[in-house]
Amino acid sequence: MITCPWQCGGYREDLGLLICRPTGVLTNDRGNDIATCRECLLKAGLTNVNRFHDLTRVTGLDLNFNDMLSISAQESESRKGQPQIKACYLVPNPLIYGMIRMYQMLSESQGIDVHVSYNMPELAAVLGLEASQLTA
Repeated sequence: MITCPWQCGGYREDLGLLICRPTGVLTNDRGNDIATCRECLLKAGLTNVNRFHDLTRVTGLDLNFNDMLSISAQESESRKGQPQIKACYLVPNPLIYGMIRMYQMLSESQGIDVHVSYNMPELAAVLGLEASQLTA
C-alpha cells in the first residue's frame, strides 16, 4: 500500500497504476516527489508501476531548469536496471505543459515513457484504460 506524504494520491491495485492529484504550488521539494512519486513508490516497493498525474489543480510552479534536471537525474539513479514505465501528465495550462515537456526531454533515456497532454482520454488510451477509470 502506498501512503502519499503529500496526501494527493495512491496506488490503484485494480489498475496497477499510481494516481497523483497534487494541488497548490509545486516547489522543488514537492515537485521532485510529485513528478516521480519517488518516496511513495520506494516505500511501497513498487518501482515499476505506471503513473498518472492530474496536475489540473496545480496553481503555480516554483521550479526552474536546474530543478527539473535534478529531478530527472534522481529518477534516473533510482530506475537503473528497471523496466520501462509510462508516466502520464494531465496539465491545465501552457506553463505546466512546458515544464513537464522539459522533464520529458530530460528523462527520455531513463526508462520512462513520459506523455503530457491537456486531454484525459488521450492519456487514458496511452495507459490502456478508459478516461472514467482515471476519474474514479
